Amino acid sequence: MRLIAGHYVFTGREFIKNGVVEIDSAGKIAGLSSLGDTAIEREHTEFFNGIITPGFINAHCHSELSHMKGVIPQHSGMTDFCKSVISYRNIDVDKQLSAMYEADKLMENEGIVAVGDISNSDASVRMKKDSRLTYHTFVETLNLNPCLADENIAKAKAVKRSFEREGLRASITPHAPYSLSEKLFELSVAEANRSGIISIHNEESCDEMELFAKKQGKMRNFFGKEMDSFLPQYDNPLHRILKYIDAETSMLLIHNTHTSEQDIRDALSRNRKTTWTLCPASNLYIENRLPDVNLFATINARVAVGTDSLSSNTNLSILQELKILTSAFPETGLHNLLRWATLNGAEALNLDSELGSFDRGKRPGALLLSAIDFKNMKLTDNTKVKRLI
Repeated sequence: MRLIAGHYVFTGREFIKNGVVEIDSAGKIAGLSSLGDTAIEREHTEFFNGIITPGFINAHCHSELSHMKGVIPQHSGMTDFCKSVISYRNIDVDKQLSAMYEADKLMENEGIVAVGDISNSDASVRMKKDSRLTYHTFVETLNLNPCLADENIAKAKAVKRSFEREGLRASITPHAPYSLSEKLFELSVAEANRSGIISIHNEESCDEMELFAKKQGKMRNFFGKEMDSFLPQYDNPLHRILKYIDAETSMLLIHNTHTSEQDIRDALSRNRKTTWTLCPASNLYIENRLPDVNLFATINARVAVGTDSLSSNTNLSILQELKILTSAFPETGLHNLLRWATLNGAEALNLDSELGSFDRGKRPGALLLSAIDFKNMKLTDNTKVKRLI
């Protein structure tokens, strides 16, 4: 039995002062306690200066785009960003795979133990098979031509099977409310409902909001008139999602940069398993804007944290995402931030039977967060993460 202690242990739900995590030889949690005062207890306990937490969950990433680090200019806006991704995403397969392996190792070093990863092909199968991380792959569909909907779904199913043959978790999901024909959107959400999980980009840009509200703008001009087949039906991107989603499907809404209080209430009234996944570094990279995080905290909505891809981020660090949120929203308590980065992400990805908290029998890993402002219980610019398990 290994006993790991810190000034605080965050269990995934709460802090334990001078907490001790008991871990067996298989890496499973055997128990939680507080550090005793007897010499024999302290002799057999590894005490660390900082906070012990379960491993981080990266609820949203695009490992396939790892080769695009530094390629796309910052603050370009969503439509120009989409143009660049289309232009640069095709690359020599070996170079793409090498970049994905590097990204996987980067996430491991940053204390991430599981990833909700978007894929448009089976290019990442080998990397994920070799990885020490747990991946749930969302096979993404996008096409505005309704005549190609059946073909697109058939291709997505084939890609999904390529992951499942290797024992990897995978499901089908639509890209965003603006990038699929009505037929493909309905078919894709139906597949997601059957799998019990969906991850979809939502309300992430000014261009997207203008498209649905006014039926015009940069996004409409770029994607073309095929959008006109569905745009008149919706005045809000989220409403398109809610039309088809089942109440019990675990729904990860990604980015939510322009989400309103009414949007949050609408989603929760339709789907009680909604998780609002925030990727603040990516939001700043593309639009130089952050979601109104206070709205989610006020309504007590479930929030998780992602990094997005290296095409829109300089790193793949959940800790860095938490630091951005700490700086921009200092009233958001460390308790909330750490829950978003651990248990909430695991629950959203349906991985909470193994990960996300120090519950007995789980194997969530263990991290040390050092250089904490204990007086105010906040992360600092100098806070670092280290894997202990």
